[in-house]
Amino acid sequence: MDFEPRATRKDMTSALSNPEFFSYGVEAYEACKKLSLTSDIIDEQKKVQEADLVIFQFPLYWFSVPAILKGWMDRVLCQGFAFDIPGFDDSGFLQGKLALLSITTGGTAEMYSKTGHGTLHFCGFKVLAPQISFAPEFVSEEERKGMLASWSQRLKTIWKEEPIPCTPPWYFGQ
Repeated sequence: MDFEPRATRKDMTSALSNPEFFSYGVEAYEACKKLSLTSDIIDEQKKVQEADLVIFQFPLYWFSVPAILKGWMDRVLCQGFAFDIPGFDDSGFLQGKLALLSITTGGTAEMYSKTGHGTLHFCGFKVLAPQISFAPEFVSEEERKGMLASWSQRLKTIWKEEPIPCTPPWYFGQ
């Protein structure tokens, strides 16, 4: 189908709501409300609207969805079509539809467990625990400052951290 996976300004066929600062999510939402998304996105959204069950069949690629599927999700399941705020989770616009992930892998089940390895470890990295800042754009200024302070403090001692366990007891049968 030659679906374009990259989310770009070209996805909106009308003028931008804020031409001085392009924010894909904001502009896609506005374009969705104005029915001014490109025809490839609208065609895919119609397929989703007409479906009772959507099956996502894909090979796990670098321990994630392939880029084209990620791009499809970014472009098609946009705010205004699949969800809004509020209007997500059980109130999402696709409620009542079923979805299924059908995944094939290049490795055994043990490779995808808590002690399995992902992209980084597969390439030889020693992986440190992630630093996660949940929804910084939606928290108070004080909470954002706390997130930054926590990250700053961690960076001061980052070289003393132990990597998280990634290697299963066996490794490709060795």
